[in-house]
Amino acid sequence: MRRIAIPSLLLAAAAVFVLPGEGRSGDAEFTINFGTVAPEGTPWADQLYDIQKRIQKDSEGRIQVRIFLGGTLGGEVEMTQDIVEGGRLQGGGFSTAAVAEGANVPELQLPELPYLFRSDAEADHILDNVLYEPIKKKMGRRGLHLNMWAINGWRSFYTKNAPVTSLEILRGQKMRVQEAPVHKAMYKAFGVQAEPIAVPDVLDALNRGAVDGFDNTTLFGQASGWFEPTKYYTLSKHIFQPAVILYSKDFFDALPADLQTVVEGDWRAEQKKGRDGVRSLEASLIENYKEMGLTVYEPTAAELAPFIEAAQTVHTEMRDQVGGDLLDTVNAELATFRAAQ
Repeated sequence: MRRIAIPSLLLAAAAVFVLPGEGRSGDAEFTINFGTVAPEGTPWADQLYDIQKRIQKDSEGRIQVRIFLGGTLGGEVEMTQDIVEGGRLQGGGFSTAAVAEGANVPELQLPELPYLFRSDAEADHILDNVLYEPIKKKMGRRGLHLNMWAINGWRSFYTKNAPVTSLEILRGQKMRVQEAPVHKAMYKAFGVQAEPIAVPDVLDALNRGAVDGFDNTTLFGQASGWFEPTKYYTLSKHIFQPAVILYSKDFFDALPADLQTVVEGDWRAEQKKGRDGVRSLEASLIENYKEMGLTVYEPTAAELAPFIEAAQTVHTEMRDQVGGDLLDTVNAELATFRAAQ
């Protein structure tokens, strides 16, 4: 079977990268240890290498950036807590729900409410024009400096026993759930038994049969190798999952003003490049799945309707956590955006 087009399937066993001649520890005034669960050989890793190269070059070696890929320093929640507590990490790239949990910024769960968005355009519009500034302020109060949005993508179901054509079928499988209230609430609303498991431990749990499936994006499922113990990929697209590139606020604020500008960079352009890089692979990755023996199933509108209906209870349940006023603003802007389309 043809392997994935991107260079690596497996989480890196160890991943510390310093570009030759740029910002070596003996010369650098500052070091950014940057953690992520993003695997080697993905657009996420490529983007981080570009940021690393830019910061080290534009700071003329005053800042060294070391990137730890593949969850080598722990799960997303654990690494977020490390940054908040002033531990060994000064930066990271994590899913929004993980940062919400690890840093106690519950509003970051809002964009991951199931079936909130209908398209990439809707998600980008809300993230950039409605959520960026208020979320940045809230993260700042929790010791984090938001640099830019990143993207995981649309989460769908991977299962061992059958494609997910109904809630009843999903309820018959024990699923892994991301360690975040909004994800747990979704599975609860669907009536599904779900086990919270950190990213570094998921593949082992799948191989041991501790869980029968999981939900994640096309790219992450393939790049991590999590898909290998499963047989079916159902394109439910139930959650659009953003991510964030962030830094310790104490660390960022302590930098001289010129180096703060270097670290920030042209974040809008880098943000767009990251989104485009992930989205450009979607179709080819789905073809890879088919060639590697995974059954890819696209549910009908009628099959998705019960999922969408059940998901609305999550919006109600999570309203106070994510901020009722902010959720109302998002829904109002979505209605305006849809009408304009």
